[in-house]
Amino acid sequence: MTIFGFIGTGHLGSILVRKFVETGAIKAENILVSNRTREKAELIARELHARFGSNLEVAAQSDVIFLSVRPMDVKGVLKETYQLLTPEKLLVSLAADFTLKDLRALCRSRVARVVPSIACDDLKGVSLMAMGNNAIQQDEDLLVSLFGAIGEPFLVEEAHFEVMADLTSCGPGYISALMREFALAASWKGVPKDLAEELVKKTLIGTTSLLREESFEGLISRVATRGGITEEGIKVIREKSPEMFSELFQASRDKHEAVKRLIEEQD
Repeated sequence: MTIFGFIGTGHLGSILVRKFVETGAIKAENILVSNRTREKAELIARELHARFGSNLEVAAQSDVIFLSVRPMDVKGVLKETYQLLTPEKLLVSLAADFTLKDLRALCRSRVARVVPSIACDDLKGVSLMAMGNNAIQQDEDLLVSLFGAIGEPFLVEEAHFEVMADLTSCGPGYISALMREFALAASWKGVPKDLAEELVKKTLIGTTSLLREESFEGLISRVATRGGITEEGIKVIREKSPEMFSELFQASRDKHEAVKRLIEEQD
């Protein structure tokens, strides 16, 4: 029987625990959780009929350990649990900016990284996965199965994590921000704000359904007929958006670099 430990039951950690149990990917009795605020771990454990304990208890008793803490807290947790993170265990880090190389330097376990999306809460999120060079095929198969139960897992090169995470993990926030501005612009033209937002949301949902069988360019060509109104709007987007997205990716990269510097400066 495989025991799955979760160190960190904040927003993302709690989503994963709940969804793994709800989908049957992991049985609740095989889950052990811990959190810096013990009450949070107790709450979700009681809710799901799982078990809770300290970080040391989770590390000692679990075969697969999901580390769902802030990047700045990873070193502390790994130092605390070092003696218990043996080569027989798999450590799966969900923390940004803490590389597989960093993980291997601070623990003896097999390692992997996963960057899930909040859309996993609706069983539709993309999860980026990268396996450490000491991971085995069974580790990869296990993670593909688990994250496949709550969305779409993609095995990718770790070197591309940051940009891809902008598309997937940050994507729901970025897309919502763009659609909010779209709706706000319509409200400036006299459309009631709440109605504009509702119309954009409904249209976005319908568009995602169409995109299941269609490329972006294909759908654009179906809507933006030659010489039509949509074509004029598309021209504006194509002219103005490259600079905005270039700045977005740069801002994201700058933040990643700042966090990495803070991690390096830790004892």
